[in-house]
Amino acid sequence: MNKVELSLRFPVINLGATCFANLSDEKLCELEAHKRQITFQKGDIISKQGTFAPSVMFVLDGFVKEFIEGTAGKNTNLRIVGKGDFIALSGLFNNRVSNYSAMALSSVTLCLFDKEYLLKLIQENSDINFRLIHRYSELENSFFSLLHSHLYKQMNGKMARALLYLSSFNRDGINIFQYMSRRDIAEFASISTENAIRVLKIFESDGLIEIKEKKISLLNREALEMIFEKG
Repeated sequence: MNKVELSLRFPVINLGATCFANLSDEKLCELEAHKRQITFQKGDIISKQGTFAPSVMFVLDGFVKEFIEGTAGKNTNLRIVGKGDFIALSGLFNNRVSNYSAMALSSVTLCLFDKEYLLKLIQENSDINFRLIHRYSELENSFFSLLHSHLYKQMNGKMARALLYLSSFNRDGINIFQYMSRRDIAEFASISTENAIRVLKIFESDGLIEIKEKKISLLNREALEMIFEKG
């Protein structure tokens, strides 16, 4: 099997896992042997905080929510993972357990890579090493930004940030909010569900967003960015 044929069978490369693009035919075949594909349904727990994480996952289709489980059912949502990105990448560089949970927001198809083999491949290939560490650094920076928002922004600023972030997944005719409850949105903004509903109504009455059942569309992104900046 040549590299072109294997790439067709190995869609992660075309979907954005460019770290594997320069592998030799032999290494691609090895990687093929150390992966498997699995599908989850909406609401399924993909990985559980505190459990062993034997795999690094790549999203082939659908949306996944990563979140930190808190006490009394109070969670903190970290990010949405869509097609073309990794889940549990941090597991390569720290301990062997998951630091957060991941749940399918929609029907999700994942490619699972054996972590031990992937670590071996990283040690042998500086290009893969660089690209994965670069992506990990990007995620770390986004989490610092999230933490700053949660600590220093007021309620409206937090909600503006959450809407701006979540709406970035509205593409190809998909409205990410259709997969989310108001509680999900509140946990991205780190505010109560009641306050989230109240702020959404204020934003709607001010003409900043449009709400149609579960779907939310941003009408005035610039104003929301200003609300976020002012906090």
